[in-house]
Amino acid sequence: MPKTTRKERIERRRHALEIVSGGYGWGDATKIIENTYKVSRRTAIRDVDLAFEGIVQSLEKSDVRSLMGWITLGVQRNIMKAEQQNNHGAVISGYRLLYEMVIKPREGDNKKTWRNYRGSM
Repeated sequence: MPKTTRKERIERRRHALEIVSGGYGWGDATKIIENTYKVSRRTAIRDVDLAFEGIVQSLEKSDVRSLMGWITLGVQRNIMKAEQQNNHGAVISGYRLLYEMVIKPREGDNKKTWRNYRGSM
């Protein structure tokens, strides 16, 4: 089995991070790394796991607004894919998720109430 250089390993792991950041799941990313670089499944799994750890570390350093933006973009991307595939149920679910994440928490912010009573919501 040929030894890989540090430069090749870093490039492979950087590519794994790009794949995972692009929206591919764990299994798909593993298969892509395995086939692209002709490495063992175990090595591909290690690289993809490190990529996911990198994303988690970057999320821990992020604030809530940037996380909401990141999640919103992912949901919008899924809605577009569902529309292209004529999956109307997934489209409706995506829009409902966006509504509950972004709009619903701010609905009652400007509403004047009598003695702060908001009723049952």
